[in-house]
Amino acid sequence: MKRQTVLTLGLVLLPVLLSGSELLATPQAQDSQNPPAAREMPGPGDRTLGTIVSVGVDRLEIKKVDGPKQTILVDAQTNFRQGRQEEIKLEDLKPGDRIMVMGRANENKDLVARVVRRITDEEMARLPRPGEVAFGAIVSIDKNQLKLRSPVQGERVVVVNDQTVFMKEGQTLALKDLKVGDRIFAVGKETNGQFVATRVVTGPLRMEGRQGRPRVEGAPDQH
Repeated sequence: MKRQTVLTLGLVLLPVLLSGSELLATPQAQDSQNPPAAREMPGPGDRTLGTIVSVGVDRLEIKKVDGPKQTILVDAQTNFRQGRQEEIKLEDLKPGDRIMVMGRANENKDLVARVVRRITDEEMARLPRPGEVAFGAIVSIDKNQLKLRSPVQGERVVVVNDQTVFMKEGQTLALKDLKVGDRIFAVGKETNGQFVATRVVTGPLRMEGRQGRPRVEGAPDQH
């Protein structure tokens, strides 16, 4: 149960933090120095989330949300951020900090960080608890009710209303923009026996279960 709770927290964190593209944007001044064809953009799977175990001169060791440790390499091109694009330095990071990393794999398949973003205590406090989120693929839409199916939560009905906010890659959507097969995260709470969503996030996120274990990487697909 504890392991599933940690995994679910990771699933909650990624879509919420990635739903605004500005959270992982690098400075415009730096981008302007490199033409689009020359920039090495990270692939959809080149991101990870975890807690710092140790900090070195050119690397971070983290404990990922799904358990294993991972070494993250940093260099002169790595940008360090927290909050709303506040710049920090490698020396500001310490063991116990929660971070999200976006980067690319080098020839040795090590993850070289392009952006390291420290998740602040304030952001953690605003994030929903695992019991306040529903996720999965939409299997049916009936007026204001979305039926979801996921390997972790099974089938679940999410109710939306006029106060529900719909987002995709930082852009506002409407209920009519969703369709069967879309994979979503819904943040909300149980009210009178129904899960009522205050926020629904969709977009290039992949959620699937392998032996009951969800993961988030790349674009959505259907099974």
